[in-house]
Amino acid sequence: MTATAVPAPSYYEDLEKPFDFRYYFFLLKKNLNLIITFIIMGVTLATIYVSRLPDEYQTFTQLLYERSVPNPGQGSGGNSYADYFLDDYFATQKEIILGPTVLRQVVDEVKLIDYFHSHDMEAAVAQARSYLSVSQIRGSRLFNINAVSPDPQFSMSLANAVARAYIRKNFEERLYFSKEILSWVPQEGQEVITVQDPFGEVKQVSREQLVKMLPSIQTDPTIRQLEQKKNDLEAELTTLLKQYREKHPLVVKVQANIRFLEESIDKETERVIESLKQEASGRTQIANARIVEDASLPKGPSGPDRTRMVMTTVAGEVAVLLFLIFLWDKFDDTIHSQDDLRRKGLNLPFLGPVPYLKVIDVPQEERFLITHYQRKSQIAESFRYLRVAINFSAPAEKLKTLVFTSSIPNEGKSFVAHNIAVSLAQDGNRTLIIDADLRKPVAQRVYRMENLTGLSNFLTTDIPFESVVRESFIENLWVVLSGPVSPNPSEILGSQRMTDLIQLAGQHFDRIIIDTPPVTGIGDSLILGSLTTHILFVIRASKTPVEIIRQSKETIEKSGVRIIGCILNQVDVEKERYGGYYKYYHQSYSHYDPSAPRKD
Repeated sequence: MTATAVPAPSYYEDLEKPFDFRYYFFLLKKNLNLIITFIIMGVTLATIYVSRLPDEYQTFTQLLYERSVPNPGQGSGGNSYADYFLDDYFATQKEIILGPTVLRQVVDEVKLIDYFHSHDMEAAVAQARSYLSVSQIRGSRLFNINAVSPDPQFSMSLANAVARAYIRKNFEERLYFSKEILSWVPQEGQEVITVQDPFGEVKQVSREQLVKMLPSIQTDPTIRQLEQKKNDLEAELTTLLKQYREKHPLVVKVQANIRFLEESIDKETERVIESLKQEASGRTQIANARIVEDASLPKGPSGPDRTRMVMTTVAGEVAVLLFLIFLWDKFDDTIHSQDDLRRKGLNLPFLGPVPYLKVIDVPQEERFLITHYQRKSQIAESFRYLRVAINFSAPAEKLKTLVFTSSIPNEGKSFVAHNIAVSLAQDGNRTLIIDADLRKPVAQRVYRMENLTGLSNFLTTDIPFESVVRESFIENLWVVLSGPVSPNPSEILGSQRMTDLIQLAGQHFDRIIIDTPPVTGIGDSLILGSLTTHILFVIRASKTPVEIIRQSKETIEKSGVRIIGCILNQVDVEKERYGGYYKYYHQSYSHYDPSAPRKD
């Protein structure tokens, strides 16, 4: 027989399909108990934790930043250097408030080393900073120095102490800055001085260069206007020199104007410097920040917000849990339901599920033939459903002989094959079950028979067909055991005697079920499948990897055998995505007894 190769469908063909919101909703519903359990645990643990946290008391001291007082000689429209860089200035002041210089003064004033029981100044500074924060009131020059601690009295004292220490530092720096200006500006006749730049390098700087570096000079509107006019005339002079000689009247006029502007700039510069000297010499220095409202004793705890902490913890826990659920589903390489067959690109005809068998509910001796022993059970009903699905899966003449196999061992193919045989027998069909798994036979244990004579004897000798067929204790069901273990099972299963056995069985029985070994690593099932040209494929839910199933499917199809359908074994119907027909079908008809008389 010529094998027809069927191209395997692409594993990623489902990526082109739209996002399946229903599937992920089902995934959440499937893990709902786990999610609820984690939420309860999270709420409980978070509640215990936050209940042990001490109360926090918050208060604040409010500061107002005044606009800087203009220096003499700046003009009415001039702005100070701080106002020119307003945002950066305020951000810098926030850092200064919480900086070590201010906090060291606070530690000494409030005696925080003793309060914190610390012997290290820096440790006390770091601990004090942990209680503090600075916030700006939007759209204003008001700042709040916030203090939060378990002690309300300490919060008030700390906020007020920080505000006072910062204002003192601000006052000292402004006074120091004015005196520094006075010391920087050289006297007339001292044209070169020695300075040290921020990188520690000593340089010789001229008096003119140093003066131009002063903020008051750089921001003075009159000087800036004169400098702009000078720059314009210098540009004009450059253009004229390209056309005329240096003694040309136009050139001479522009040069005279430039000299006049330079003299004006020098005079204005000297005026500003004198103003700075006067301010530094005798004027009253004031800080540009003042306290608007002192911190008061908190009337009650402001925190922690225990409800918000619990809700945030639970939300984070649920987010992590959902991420892990979706991640686990993403990397889960097994089949759980019919939808997984489609989503993972297997495209196998689906006949139906076999529900998960709860071992504790079924006696040991009844588990393998549960369809016979517990006709009213959910599993027995699922096999009756599978019997109907199989009967409609192909023309009747092709379904007389059914070969069962799986990808790997322990998927339950023998369990499914024997219960399908029982269901067919219960339906009035003379049924023969052949144990063709010559390596690991099970029929002798299931039907409690001695495995002395069976299939291997028939295939290797000339004994008659009737000598290997045994009647079981189940009505309409006969069994062919595997017989003694053969050293070459594949060779004898592919012999003419096997073909003769199937033909003889077809003459005496309505349905023939053949239980074969798994496909992976063993070719027995393919040999028997080639004799019937079709096969039934059993997959164990939540266990068999998709890649192994795909390889087995390709192997079967390349051998020219048609898979008429797959059966998903050991499915948790309540948990997996069988919320529709299958779930309600099994719930409604699981106690149906086909042998009971009908009520008209």
